[in-house]
Amino acid sequence: MNADERGSSEADRQYIALCLGRSPQGLFHIAARSQTGCPAVIANHPMLFKDEQWQPFPTLYWLIEPTLNKRIADAERKGGVRMIEDALAEDPELLKDHRADNVCYAMARWALLNDQEKQAAAELGVQDMLEHSGVGGVANHDAVKCLHAQYAYHLAREEGTTVGRLMEERFGIRFDS
Repeated sequence: MNADERGSSEADRQYIALCLGRSPQGLFHIAARSQTGCPAVIANHPMLFKDEQWQPFPTLYWLIEPTLNKRIADAERKGGVRMIEDALAEDPELLKDHRADNVCYAMARWALLNDQEKQAAAELGVQDMLEHSGVGGVANHDAVKCLHAQYAYHLAREEGTTVGRLMEERFGIRFDS
């Protein structure tokens, strides 16, 4: 299957390449669009067959919207990851919801793989990581690793995520889809 079969146009692919600074690798689909219709988040396929071998691609959702990327980078530079982790640690209910978000992320990633890809993941020794790690590849589902990956997941998921909502509340991050 190529990108055309996943619902992206040539204009989408050109825009994505411009935002990334390169063409996307492997299969992807557009998980969220801006109000103007431009891709904002792409969903990557978790296994990539490149140069005659399988390679894991554990980051399922990739934020490509330039303005959001800049605002989130600013929040990260100002200690945003630590602030979000502190907020989660202070509220057991939020932490429980965050853990559930990570489990859902891992399940969604693993569900995208066919039997051949799951076998390749096992042979590469990355099955556990692809099947169980959360957003940003975290093994500890209490942790927050990358706010960009967190917000991409928030936008891609219809009901949003705990960390995404905290980012909106704490940092004023907003996306008008």
